[in-house]
Amino acid sequence: MNRRVILKSFNGSPAAPIECKAEENYWLLIGTSGTALQPKNERSRVLVEFDVSVRGLGLHCHNPVENTLFILEEDLQYMT
Repeated sequence: MNRRVILKSFNGSPAAPIECKAEENYWLLIGTSGTALQPKNERSRVLVEFDVSVRGLGLHCHNPVENTLFILEEDLQYMT
């Protein structure tokens, strides 16, 4: 796939909930760019490799490929 994207929201929301733990505040990635590595899966999520260090922001990142997260497709803006 290898399409460039920008994260415009996370889980459908533009802001983190008040009770969000720091290591789960993926909303910090809003506005950052990355590359969609795979088409959306059965859960409407796209594997995105971010240009910034996800772990460097103090966020959990459990995927085998560094700086990748599964993101809802609706949270992404595809770049032309």
